[in-house]
Amino acid sequence: MNTATVDSPSLEPGAAPQLMSRGMLLRASIVFLLLSTTVLQRFGLNLGSYSANVTLLAMYAVLGIAVASGRLSFSMDRLFIYVLCIALAAGSMLANVNLAQIDRSSFSSLILLAAMFFPFVFVLVPDPQGRNDADWAMRAFLNVALFCAVAGIAQFFAQFVVRPPWLFDFTEYIPYVMRGPSGYNTVIPVGSLFKSNGFFFREPSLFSFVMALALLAEGLLYRRMVRIAIFGLALLLTYSGTGILTLFIGLLFPLGLRTLLRLGAVALIGGLAVLLLGDVLNLSFTLGRIGEFGSERSSAYIRYIAPFRVIADTMMSDIWTFWLGHGPGTIYRLGPSSSYEFHDPTWAKLLFEYGVLGFVAFVAMFLVMLNRPRIPIQVRAALFFSWLIMGGHLLMPENNYLALVVVGFMPLAGGALADLHARSADLAGRVESEPPVRSWSS
Repeated sequence: MNTATVDSPSLEPGAAPQLMSRGMLLRASIVFLLLSTTVLQRFGLNLGSYSANVTLLAMYAVLGIAVASGRLSFSMDRLFIYVLCIALAAGSMLANVNLAQIDRSSFSSLILLAAMFFPFVFVLVPDPQGRNDADWAMRAFLNVALFCAVAGIAQFFAQFVVRPPWLFDFTEYIPYVMRGPSGYNTVIPVGSLFKSNGFFFREPSLFSFVMALALLAEGLLYRRMVRIAIFGLALLLTYSGTGILTLFIGLLFPLGLRTLLRLGAVALIGGLAVLLLGDVLNLSFTLGRIGEFGSERSSAYIRYIAPFRVIADTMMSDIWTFWLGHGPGTIYRLGPSSSYEFHDPTWAKLLFEYGVLGFVAFVAMFLVMLNRPRIPIQVRAALFFSWLIMGGHLLMPENNYLALVVVGFMPLAGGALADLHARSADLAGRVESEPPVRSWSS
């Protein structure tokens, strides 16, 4: 991968404390970004007609601090694909403005799309002090996930004792100007109980995904059994199929006999959990959700089946829509929402709004961003398929930037994370050579 870099600070006498201070500030900003994707999901900057998500603001703060620290570089490969993506999105809008009988494209949606994916162009250069940023970022994510897991477990069992209005949704207690985007299913009953949403998350499904991702990363990289048990229990208490699907997809990779053995072991552990805790926690509710795929009013049908109907009904409505789509921000304006309800997963939104060409370009950008062999393929697969099929994540900064900060934003240099815990002493201070870089003056 070709990169262009900001000039690094010179290592002159007395420069070490300054480097350390800048490094600490950069890491603090990355921790805040991780918190914004999880703990601060319900916060933002509410401007009335539009609410800027706190995660989007935090991502640009990280970029600014990285520039000031001399740690920012950009990938020429990603820059090329980014320009292609935005050009195709703009082309989609222009085609519909000039050719469609009724144009409902949104220029603000195009601007948001460009701003959302601009950070994907950037990566960090290796730490001048030899510290492994990728391992640190993964551990930071797992620490944040552990905090969320404990909060979610406490939230679920607290409802057996007391149910104050803020236990499952404290949005009304946030000042209006500081509220993030609304319209989420935050409080969802399971019989006489409520699903755990991790207290901080906008939906149980979002909490479920983070727990599944943490369970994968912890089990593959660090194998701290207490944490694995906590993540597993928190995942069960969400009663959400999103986390289970994330876990299943992650464990499919790499394909082979060991994968089948892993899936068998997980299935056995899951079966024991249902057998031992099924009645206590009403886990039969989760198992019963498999039948939702056949019901048009169910969450599973709306998320995973109905979008296929939308694409089949609209893909060929005009000559240009197959290749360029109906324009930015149009999936809910042009879809046949009056006849059936549907969700807008990333794949469907890309095909509907930007056509086959836009779909290929944006998927390529996400795949290139995740092209970090040092990160276990199971984690990268879970991040990719969650982004592509499990929700309307195209313009959702939490999923986009969580994937970016734990995988794509980290330097290329260094060993595989799965080996770090076994040979951290040997890797200390050792940084493998980067691909050829081109100078970029700050």
